Amino acid sequence: MIVDDEPLEREVLASMIKQYDFELSHIFEAQNGADAVHLATQEQIDVVIMDIKMPVMDGITAAEIIKKEVKDCRVLFLTAYDEFDYAIRSIKLKADDYILKPAHPDEIRQALQPLLPSSARKENHSPPASHEHPVVTKVVRYIEQHLNQNLTLDLLSGYVHLHPQYLCRLFKQGTGLTITQYVTNLRLQRAKHLIENTACSISEISVSCGFSDANYFARVFKKKEGITPTQYQQRVKTYKKNGQLC
Repeated sequence: MIVDDEPLEREVLASMIKQYDFELSHIFEAQNGADAVHLATQEQIDVVIMDIKMPVMDGITAAEIIKKEVKDCRVLFLTAYDEFDYAIRSIKLKADDYILKPAHPDEIRQALQPLLPSSARKENHSPPASHEHPVVTKVVRYIEQHLNQNLTLDLLSGYVHLHPQYLCRLFKQGTGLTITQYVTNLRLQRAKHLIENTACSISEISVSCGFSDANYFARVFKKKEGITPTQYQQRVKTYKKNGQLC
Protein backbone atom coordinates (compact mmCIF):
# COMPACT_ATOMS: atom_id res chain seq x y z
CA MET A 1 0.00 0.00 0.00
CA ILE A 2 1.22 3.49 -0.92
CA VAL A 3 0.28 6.23 1.53
CA ASP A 4 0.86 9.86 0.53
CA ASP A 5 -1.34 12.95 0.56
CA GLU A 6 -0.05 13.97 -2.91
CA PRO A 7 -2.01 12.14 -5.67
CA LEU A 8 0.79 12.65 -8.17
CA GLU A 9 3.32 11.10 -5.80
CA ARG A 10 1.12 8.03 -5.34
CA GLU A 11 0.67 7.73 -9.09
CA VAL A 12 4.39 8.02 -9.83
CA LEU A 13 5.38 5.58 -7.09
CA ALA A 14 2.77 3.03 -8.18
CA SER A 15 4.00 3.27 -11.76
CA MET A 16 7.57 2.90 -10.58
CA ILE A 17 6.81 -0.22 -8.54
CA LYS A 18 4.97 -1.84 -11.45
CA GLN A 19 8.19 -1.52 -13.49
CA TYR A 20 9.98 -3.77 -11.01
CA ASP A 21 7.77 -6.70 -12.03
CA PHE A 22 7.24 -7.93 -8.49
CA GLU A 23 4.53 -10.55 -8.22
CA LEU A 24 2.04 -8.34 -6.41
CA SER A 25 -1.65 -9.15 -6.32
CA HIS A 26 -2.66 -5.53 -5.78
CA ILE A 27 -1.28 -2.08 -5.01
CA PHE A 28 -3.58 -0.11 -2.69
CA GLU A 29 -3.42 3.65 -2.16
CA ALA A 30 -4.35 5.88 0.78
CA GLN A 31 -4.17 9.65 1.11
CA ASN A 32 -3.62 9.91 4.88
CA GLY A 33 -2.77 7.86 7.93
CA ALA A 34 -6.36 7.23 8.96
CA ASP A 35 -7.27 5.78 5.57
CA ALA A 36 -4.08 3.72 5.68
CA VAL A 37 -5.02 2.15 9.01
CA HIS A 38 -8.47 1.26 7.72
CA LEU A 39 -7.17 -0.30 4.50
CA ALA A 40 -4.28 -2.11 6.17
CA THR A 41 -6.55 -3.84 8.69
CA GLN A 42 -9.29 -4.52 6.17
CA GLU A 43 -6.99 -5.93 3.45
CA GLN A 44 -4.25 -7.34 5.71
CA ILE A 45 -1.56 -5.43 3.83
CA ASP A 46 1.93 -6.98 3.68
CA VAL A 47 3.99 -3.83 3.06
CA VAL A 48 3.22 -0.14 3.54
CA ILE A 49 5.24 2.61 1.86
CA MET A 50 4.25 5.70 3.77
CA ASP A 51 4.90 9.42 3.94
CA ILE A 52 5.26 10.88 7.44
CA LYS A 53 3.68 14.33 7.40
CA MET A 54 0.06 14.01 6.25
CA PRO A 55 -3.32 15.51 7.22
CA VAL A 56 -5.86 13.75 9.48
CA MET A 57 -3.24 11.30 10.82
CA ASP A 58 0.53 11.38 10.33
CA GLY A 59 2.53 8.40 9.15
CA ILE A 60 4.23 7.69 12.49
CA THR A 61 0.90 7.39 14.32
CA ALA A 62 -0.58 5.30 11.52
CA ALA A 63 2.42 2.97 11.49
CA GLU A 64 2.16 2.44 15.25
CA ILE A 65 -1.46 1.33 14.89
CA ILE A 66 -0.85 -0.79 11.79
CA LYS A 67 2.07 -2.60 13.44
CA LYS A 68 -0.24 -3.56 16.33
CA GLU A 69 -3.24 -4.53 14.22
CA VAL A 70 -1.67 -6.29 11.23
CA LYS A 71 0.69 -9.15 12.01
CA ASP A 72 4.00 -9.08 10.10
CA CYS A 73 3.14 -5.91 8.16
CA ARG A 74 6.34 -4.14 7.09
CA VAL A 75 6.64 -0.35 7.00
CA LEU A 76 8.90 1.68 4.73
CA PHE A 77 8.92 5.42 5.40
CA LEU A 78 9.44 7.52 2.27
CA THR A 79 9.44 11.16 3.23
CA ALA A 80 10.88 14.58 2.45
CA TYR A 81 10.81 15.48 6.13
CA ASP A 82 14.17 14.33 7.44
CA GLU A 83 14.12 16.00 10.84
CA PHE A 84 16.05 14.02 13.42
CA ASP A 85 13.11 13.48 15.78
CA TYR A 86 11.13 11.82 12.99
CA ALA A 87 14.01 9.46 12.33
CA ILE A 88 14.34 8.61 16.02
CA ARG A 89 10.62 7.89 16.35
CA SER A 90 10.72 5.62 13.30
CA ILE A 91 13.68 3.71 14.77
CA LYS A 92 11.91 3.29 18.11
CA LEU A 93 8.88 2.08 16.22
CA LYS A 94 11.15 -0.53 14.60
CA ALA A 95 10.31 0.68 11.13
CA ASP A 96 11.70 -1.64 8.52
CA ASP A 97 13.37 1.11 6.51
CA TYR A 98 13.49 4.89 6.15
CA ILE A 99 14.50 6.71 2.97
CA LEU A 100 14.20 10.34 1.96
CA LYS A 101 12.43 11.90 -0.99
CA PRO A 102 13.28 12.28 -3.73
CA ALA A 103 14.62 8.73 -3.82
CA HIS A 104 16.12 7.14 -6.91
CA PRO A 105 13.91 4.36 -8.36
CA ASP A 106 16.61 1.75 -7.76
CA GLU A 107 16.97 2.89 -4.15
CA ILE A 108 13.26 2.29 -3.64
CA ARG A 109 13.48 -1.11 -5.34
CA GLN A 110 16.38 -2.18 -3.14
CA ALA A 111 14.59 -1.04 0.01
CA LEU A 112 11.28 -2.62 -0.98
CA GLN A 113 12.44 -6.02 -2.23
CA PRO A 114 13.53 -7.56 1.13
CA LEU A 115 10.30 -6.37 2.78
CA LEU A 116 8.03 -8.29 0.42
CA PRO A 117 6.74 -11.80 1.15
CA SER A 118 9.00 -14.39 -0.47
CA SER A 119 6.27 -15.27 -2.98
CA ALA A 120 6.35 -11.73 -4.37
CA ARG A 121 10.11 -11.40 -4.73
CA LYS A 122 12.18 -11.85 -7.86
CA GLU A 123 15.68 -13.16 -7.40
CA ASN A 124 17.16 -11.41 -10.41
CA HIS A 125 15.99 -7.86 -10.86
CA SER A 126 17.82 -5.70 -13.31
CA PRO A 127 17.64 -2.00 -12.39
CA PRO A 128 14.68 -0.27 -14.03
CA ALA A 129 15.19 2.25 -16.75
CA SER A 130 15.90 5.79 -15.63
CA HIS A 131 12.63 7.25 -14.39
CA GLU A 132 11.99 10.82 -15.44
CA HIS A 133 9.87 12.40 -12.76
CA PRO A 134 6.77 14.01 -14.31
CA VAL A 135 6.92 16.86 -11.79
CA VAL A 136 10.37 17.90 -13.04
CA THR A 137 9.16 17.69 -16.64
CA LYS A 138 6.14 19.81 -15.79
CA VAL A 139 8.24 22.46 -14.05
CA VAL A 140 10.78 22.59 -16.89
CA ARG A 141 8.00 23.13 -19.42
CA TYR A 142 6.48 25.87 -17.28
CA ILE A 143 9.85 27.60 -16.98
CA GLU A 144 10.38 27.44 -20.74
CA GLN A 145 6.94 28.89 -21.43
CA HIS A 146 7.19 31.67 -18.81
CA LEU A 147 10.86 32.53 -18.96
CA ASN A 148 10.21 36.28 -19.13
CA GLN A 149 8.21 36.22 -15.89
CA ASN A 150 9.30 36.32 -12.23
CA LEU A 151 9.85 32.62 -11.59
CA THR A 152 10.00 32.26 -7.82
CA LEU A 153 10.28 29.00 -5.90
CA ASP A 154 6.92 29.66 -4.25
CA LEU A 155 5.32 30.12 -7.67
CA LEU A 156 6.77 26.91 -9.09
CA SER A 157 6.09 24.78 -6.00
CA GLY A 158 2.54 26.11 -5.91
CA TYR A 159 2.11 25.25 -9.57
CA VAL A 160 2.87 21.56 -8.91
CA HIS A 161 1.36 21.55 -5.39
CA LEU A 162 4.52 20.42 -3.63
CA HIS A 163 6.53 21.66 -0.68
CA PRO A 164 9.28 24.06 -1.90
CA GLN A 165 12.09 22.05 -0.26
CA TYR A 166 10.81 18.83 -1.79
CA LEU A 167 10.61 20.41 -5.23
CA CYS A 168 14.19 21.71 -4.90
CA ARG A 169 15.47 18.21 -4.13
CA LEU A 170 13.43 16.63 -6.87
CA PHE A 171 14.56 19.18 -9.46
CA LYS A 172 18.24 18.92 -8.51
CA GLN A 173 18.10 15.13 -8.71
CA GLY A 174 16.38 15.24 -12.09
CA THR A 175 18.46 17.95 -13.79
CA GLY A 176 21.69 18.15 -11.83
CA LEU A 177 21.04 21.87 -11.31
CA THR A 178 19.21 23.99 -8.80
CA ILE A 179 16.08 25.73 -10.07
CA THR A 180 17.90 29.08 -9.98
CA GLN A 181 20.85 27.71 -11.96
CA TYR A 182 18.54 26.12 -14.52
CA VAL A 183 16.48 29.28 -15.02
CA THR A 184 19.57 31.49 -15.29
CA ASN A 185 21.25 29.18 -17.82
CA LEU A 186 18.11 29.01 -19.93
CA ARG A 187 17.70 32.79 -19.87
CA LEU A 188 21.30 33.29 -20.95
CA GLN A 189 20.88 30.79 -23.79
CA ARG A 190 17.82 32.65 -25.00
CA ALA A 191 19.58 35.99 -24.66
CA LYS A 192 22.47 34.78 -26.81
CA HIS A 193 20.02 33.51 -29.41
CA LEU A 194 18.24 36.88 -29.52
CA ILE A 195 21.51 38.80 -29.75
CA GLU A 196 22.63 36.60 -32.63
CA ASN A 197 19.34 36.57 -34.53
CA THR A 198 17.52 39.84 -33.86
CA ALA A 199 18.14 43.57 -33.94
CA CYS A 200 16.69 44.05 -30.45
CA SER A 201 18.51 46.25 -28.00
CA ILE A 202 20.27 44.75 -24.99
CA SER A 203 17.65 46.34 -22.75
CA GLU A 204 14.81 44.74 -24.74
CA ILE A 205 16.54 41.36 -24.71
CA SER A 206 17.09 41.63 -20.97
CA VAL A 207 13.36 42.14 -20.32
CA SER A 208 12.22 39.47 -22.79
CA CYS A 209 14.46 36.91 -21.08
CA GLY A 210 13.15 37.65 -17.60
CA PHE A 211 15.91 39.90 -16.28
CA SER A 212 14.15 42.84 -14.62
CA ASP A 213 17.42 44.77 -14.30
CA ALA A 214 19.63 45.29 -17.37
CA ASN A 215 22.69 45.90 -15.20
CA TYR A 216 22.16 42.60 -13.39
CA PHE A 217 21.71 40.89 -16.75
CA ALA A 218 25.03 42.36 -17.90
CA ARG A 219 26.83 41.11 -14.79
CA VAL A 220 25.40 37.59 -15.06
CA PHE A 221 26.13 37.46 -18.79
CA LYS A 222 29.75 38.58 -18.32
CA LYS A 223 30.31 36.07 -15.54
CA LYS A 224 29.12 33.28 -17.83
CA GLU A 225 30.56 34.41 -21.19
CA GLY A 226 33.54 36.51 -20.15
CA ILE A 227 32.27 39.60 -21.99
CA THR A 228 29.29 41.93 -21.61
CA PRO A 229 26.12 41.54 -23.70
CA THR A 230 27.03 44.73 -25.58
CA GLN A 231 30.49 43.38 -26.40
CA TYR A 232 28.96 40.07 -27.48
CA GLN A 233 26.47 41.91 -29.70
CA GLN A 234 29.28 43.90 -31.31
CA ARG A 235 31.28 40.73 -31.87
CA VAL A 236 28.26 39.13 -33.58
CA LYS A 237 27.87 42.15 -35.85
CA THR A 238 31.53 41.99 -36.79
CA TYR A 239 31.38 38.27 -37.53
CA LYS A 240 28.28 38.70 -39.65
CA LYS A 241 29.85 41.58 -41.54
CA ASN A 242 32.83 39.41 -42.30
CA GLY A 243 30.64 36.45 -43.20
CA GLN A 244 31.97 34.34 -40.37
CA LEU A 245 28.69 33.75 -38.57
CA CYS A 246 25.68 32.04 -40.11
